[in-house]
Amino acid sequence: MCKKLIVFILLFKSLGIVGQKNTISNRLNEVIVNASKRLKKSSIGQSIVHLSDSLIIRNTESFTDLIRFNTSIYLREYGKGGTSSVCFRGTSASNTAVVWNGINVNSFNNGQTGFNALNVNLFDGIDIRSGGGSIEFGSGAIGGTIHLSDKIEYFENDNIENRLVLNVGSFNTYNSLFKSKISNNNYNVNIGLVRNSSTNDFKLFNTKFNNSNGSYENYAMNLSLGYRINKISEIKIYSSSFIGKRGFSGTLPNPVAANEQYQDSYSRNLIKYGIQGEKTRHELSTGYLTQKYNYYPNKLSNQGSFGQSRRYVFLYLYERQLPKLKISLTSFSEYESAFGETDRIQIRNRRQFSQYFIFKQNILSNLSYNLKVRKDFNTDYDVPLIYSGGLKFRFLENFYVRINGSKNYRVPTYNDLFWPGQGNLNLVPETAEQEEVGVGYESEKMTFDVGIYSIKTNNKIIWTPSGDSERPGVWVPINVAETSNRGLESTLELKRDFKGIRLNAILNYSYTLAKDLRLDKFLIFVPKHLFNGNLSITKNRWSLSLQTLYNDEVYSTQDNDSDSKVSSFFLLNSIIEYRLKKFFNSNLTLGVRINNVLGEQYMVLPRRPMPLRNFNFNINYKF
Repeated sequence: MCKKLIVFILLFKSLGIVGQKNTISNRLNEVIVNASKRLKKSSIGQSIVHLSDSLIIRNTESFTDLIRFNTSIYLREYGKGGTSSVCFRGTSASNTAVVWNGINVNSFNNGQTGFNALNVNLFDGIDIRSGGGSIEFGSGAIGGTIHLSDKIEYFENDNIENRLVLNVGSFNTYNSLFKSKISNNNYNVNIGLVRNSSTNDFKLFNTKFNNSNGSYENYAMNLSLGYRINKISEIKIYSSSFIGKRGFSGTLPNPVAANEQYQDSYSRNLIKYGIQGEKTRHELSTGYLTQKYNYYPNKLSNQGSFGQSRRYVFLYLYERQLPKLKISLTSFSEYESAFGETDRIQIRNRRQFSQYFIFKQNILSNLSYNLKVRKDFNTDYDVPLIYSGGLKFRFLENFYVRINGSKNYRVPTYNDLFWPGQGNLNLVPETAEQEEVGVGYESEKMTFDVGIYSIKTNNKIIWTPSGDSERPGVWVPINVAETSNRGLESTLELKRDFKGIRLNAILNYSYTLAKDLRLDKFLIFVPKHLFNGNLSITKNRWSLSLQTLYNDEVYSTQDNDSDSKVSSFFLLNSIIEYRLKKFFNSNLTLGVRINNVLGEQYMVLPRRPMPLRNFNFNINYKF
């Protein structure tokens, strides 16, 4: 480890010599509204949590840990660094849409996104929107949406910003990131490169075993280009690629038996052309997305299985402002053609045309509402008409009330339908009706939001070993009658300055009751209580951060057998950073992170212990 750390430091010094940064100029006011502002504008009545670039850089170990310690979302992780899926408001992983620069990028094969295949530190901003989002983002956006954004902005003069982040940690864990942004009055070029690897051989509690076959290695690149043709139009190009391999770690009582390996890759490419007039906006987009995986039961053999997909998307957005009436009208048209295949399923093609409309109006200065409607035309299904409405009312200057209701859907995935011996061609789309009410407070020093929600899902698609009497014991997908998800979500952020000390605290809490009404049982892997908190204390060049997480117990079987519960756990992490004195317009920060300070013995899934106390050392150089 020491030798590799020395190499990293030498690399850092060499880049520091050649790096340069011109004086930063003011950003141009004519820049078209960024993704976060646009999302907030279309999310009346819904809660949005924004994870800033500075927060992301401080939590670079994995996308799973970033979400786990900074939001009220539960993540199901198959061992540290393994496959990770999300549970938003008690819904399944395929009921959360991951949106990359405006496009839903959930897998065509299984309808999910693997969160440990996302490199958190490549993105400029991450937004978490709770509640239904099928109007804008299509199939699967039932529990909520997670938005990954690459920021394009212009400056009056030439501007160069570079960042190098190097991490070395326990279990031979190494993370390295380089990001560069070059821009001026007319163009912007952003590039990010990242590499992650780990032996991941931590001790399995008090047993004689270490985590076996849990190593991983991956590489990723993000590229975004912006060209301002004139003051009202621009072209944006986004590209993201990933390639990785990881072992599937073993489970107790015999983890050394594990010998599986999984290799996956994806490529996402998107071009946008936008025209921003005084009262109108046009945006034409086209995208090409591919995904591929190879699975090997024995990593020493070339015998295995594969799957791949490719998607073509074409989108047109038109927005019209009526200033006198304070009305905004939006029309969005989308055509998609998706192809998928595996070594066991021949290639299939699904085509879909979607059209939605949004009506938004601001009444006076304290009341706004919107109405949305969408209809999809799919070659495989009759997708129902869906709708949404939201309202936000401000009072007493800083307080507000928000209300939102929506109907959302999820179509069966490629695997749901066609998996050999297990697929079910009789499946129909899920539909979900959702309502929520919230109150909040916003000021410079404090923000607070608390909301209650209810989701009722019909024809919920689940995989079960008892779903087909003609195939007893075989896991097959079926539509169940109804599920019910009810709960509460709250978030509180406080900012204080006291005698040169800056304090920042963020608290998130969620209470979730999710039941299969057919069985009158709780849904598996849904914690009733979930709490996390972040406290940051900064004085001069020193910074101390504390992260806490309480994860309630969860059921792991459909019959809610108490013997198969996964126990609750409490985690505490600490981060200490020191920012060196500026030199040549450069910032250098050194940091130490201690994960699981208390040495808690915990599991997220049965028979899969997670790491005890471990360490991470990092260098963050901005020049």
